[in-house]
Amino acid sequence: MKQKNILLLTIGLLLLQMQTSLVGQGYLPFPDSGAVWHETYWWQPSPFFYNGIGDTYIDGDTVFNDTTYKKIYNLRRDVFCSDVIISGSDYAGALREDTISQKIFLRWNADYNEALIYDYTLQVGDTLPSDMMWFTFDVYGIFVTYIDTIQTYDGISRRVWHLDYEEPYDGWPQIIEGIGSTSGLIGFIEPYWEGWNELLCFSVNGEEVWRSLRDTCFVITDSCATVGINEPWQQNIDVSCYPNPLPPSTNFAIEINPLHTSSNSIALFDLCGREVFFKTFHENSITINSPANQGIYVLKIFANESYSTFKIIVSN
Repeated sequence: MKQKNILLLTIGLLLLQMQTSLVGQGYLPFPDSGAVWHETYWWQPSPFFYNGIGDTYIDGDTVFNDTTYKKIYNLRRDVFCSDVIISGSDYAGALREDTISQKIFLRWNADYNEALIYDYTLQVGDTLPSDMMWFTFDVYGIFVTYIDTIQTYDGISRRVWHLDYEEPYDGWPQIIEGIGSTSGLIGFIEPYWEGWNELLCFSVNGEEVWRSLRDTCFVITDSCATVGINEPWQQNIDVSCYPNPLPPSTNFAIEINPLHTSSNSIALFDLCGREVFFKTFHENSITINSPANQGIYVLKIFANESYSTFKIIVSN
């Protein structure tokens, strides 16, 4: 009898310890202020898988029907120089976080009802709620395959929900506790195909907390993230491109050193992501003609199993 009581007491202590551990983990809410989501945006096919970049952040409160929401703002930046702000800050909606039900709701204004965007109570095997279907581009039947925990740069453990998206990237996008998802704060949770919204990195009060698989807060077209406009993004090859800027329909030269591969290629894209020129070559240098239309173009050079990206300015 004594041994039985000791066994029951041991089991009880173990259960209490497990419960205490779960309670200790608790629910990790969104930051009240100081949070910035550095994101990419997509609305049409693009060779870079994005058409825009910017920051989403929360600033101040608003009230709808006696309920308090956090206001969301968005700042758009130039994809070729993130130092340049092209629009914003623009109001992008308002969030309400229910820490008891562990759900996040989005509301645009008083004319719209709030909509569910995150449910942090989902368990393995659960299908995303029908209330979230608008947020998944009406992709029905998506369920949670598994849940694990990551430790972000701030030392905090956060739960990550992996979904049964299979193509083109298995389990991607993902939902992250206290952050949103790998598609950004209010980016659609949808499969990654010709392009997508993506959370590059997440910071709080200027300190980086989380970073995407790209392992950088910058995009490859961002010349302001490099030493200069004519410096390659990848340093495996030495590339020069001149003159730049240059007038329309003008020859300009591209030189690559060293040249090891037997086949190299260059591609030129406009701001809408349309390919306006493509050519393969086998020499250290090549001369091509600039577009007839003025504007900003992106030149991608593939050589030596690496690539470089340049911003080309065509102007009279």
